[in-house]
Amino acid sequence: SGKTTLISRVFAELRRQNLVSATGFLTEEVREDCERRSRRIGFDVVLLEHPETRAPLARCADVLTSIVPRSPKVGQYVVNVQSFEQLAVPCIQSVLEKLDSSPNSANQKPVICIIDEIGKMELLCPTFSNRLEKLLTRIDQSENVILLATVPSPRGSNDSRRGIRLVDELCGHPRARLFEVSSDFAANPVIEFY
Repeated sequence: SGKTTLISRVFAELRRQNLVSATGFLTEEVREDCERRSRRIGFDVVLLEHPETRAPLARCADVLTSIVPRSPKVGQYVVNVQSFEQLAVPCIQSVLEKLDSSPNSANQKPVICIIDEIGKMELLCPTFSNRLEKLLTRIDQSENVILLATVPSPRGSNDSRRGIRLVDELCGHPRARLFEVSSDFAANPVIEFY
């Protein structure tokens, strides 16, 4: 629906305006061309500040030449928890360290942590879940930190829950603002800051 495209544009605009300190990562589709069409074979995690830095998050089991024993699966995808952890966790950790170094400084730029996406695959990493919960605690304690994240769509039209505990908690947070992203909105977003 264009969530990743929108997040990329928001990050670029935040960098251009230089009003905040922003860091984070995207989850990009990995596609393979086969027989005159393209098919999704997995996902990579990509650092926003260094888009050339990426690591596999998940791959279709049928394209893997070797599968690590006991690797978790989500649907048809085998999740590479270790490579995700090595790239994604330092993003959140750096935000926590910035907040610790100047906890309530009035001169500090607001800190924005951008995560695309918080979903089942990402939450298979216990260290990521732990750091994310710490970040949510810090958000409760400070007006100077913002989490901009994409989450899966609700399960049904009459049910706002996603069926993922931490995501449901995040969506129900008193300071959370939820926006549904359609492909029309992602193509022509109106981005306003402050």
